[in-house]
Amino acid sequence: MSKYLPHLILTAGLLPAIATAAEPVKLTEDTYKADLGAIVVQINWGRAWKCGQFENAQLQALTFTKSPIAAETSSTLALEPPSSLFADNQYLPYVLVIEPGDYVLTAFDVKVARSSSEVAHIKGSKDDLIKDGKPVGGSFTVNPGEVVYIGHFGLDCGAEPFLWRNYIEGQQDFERYVAGFRQKFPFVKNVPVRFGLFETTLFGNSYSLKDPVVK
Repeated sequence: MSKYLPHLILTAGLLPAIATAAEPVKLTEDTYKADLGAIVVQINWGRAWKCGQFENAQLQALTFTKSPIAAETSSTLALEPPSSLFADNQYLPYVLVIEPGDYVLTAFDVKVARSSSEVAHIKGSKDDLIKDGKPVGGSFTVNPGEVVYIGHFGLDCGAEPFLWRNYIEGQQDFERYVAGFRQKFPFVKNVPVRFGLFETTLFGNSYSLKDPVVK
């Protein structure tokens, strides 16, 4: 367990969220540019019932910021559910065009409820997720001219509801995943797709593939 974990759970609910960022740019023929990068990420925004000590819990927001972080100039990717009230308990795919570079987790929000009238939030901010300039929450990298799969994000319902990054397991399953992606986005069928998980010791387990790039 990370030494930052107890501090995060006990204090994050009292911390303010960071400023709202620009709308994420979806991958289309018009938005794709060879000098940019793209990420594939899947997120479960649905309610998890009987989650830890709570009646239910629900991921409400994820924010990644390009490094180095400057409050007014860094590119920020803020992800939120289309509707918290009607979100299904399943992973939704996002394919987004972003500037190449290193991105770090700078905020998250998990709503927890003991009942319909007793609701609270477990939040993480830059103060929790970046220590001494290091992204203790986690990070991912996107290079120009590539598509990167960074993982499946949802909740872990152990002792406390907590943000967790899962992933596709095995070379064959990843290659099938890429084939499905290319069928849906044929205009980038010649762009390499890399298995480049969001790297973290706090919100997921380490995992890699021997051949991470599908050309």
